Amino acid sequence: MISLVAKLKARPGKENLLAEECVRLAHAVRENEKDCLAYIPHVSVKDPAEIVFFEQYASQEALDNHRRTPHYRAASEKFKELLASPSEVTILKELK
Repeated sequence: MISLVAKLKARPGKENLLAEECVRLAHAVRENEKDCLAYIPHVSVKDPAEIVFFEQYASQEALDNHRRTPHYRAASEKFKELLASPSEVTILKELK
């Protein structure tokens, strides 16, 4: 299993638009990607401009496939205008 934590920071004034896009993306992922086990966006309690995704995939292949989906690519394009800086992504491998 592959897990991922992604931190996104909205441009000033774009907080609500970023949150809406993240929710839209999460719904599309859950509906269309059977090998994505969890895809949950969160907003920081301390900073409403910060969105943190927690994601889990059955395999590296599932993560790679996620990045090629039309809904992910469309959201990535929208993020270019909504994000203050590039997202910070940490990929995690489960300890067994």
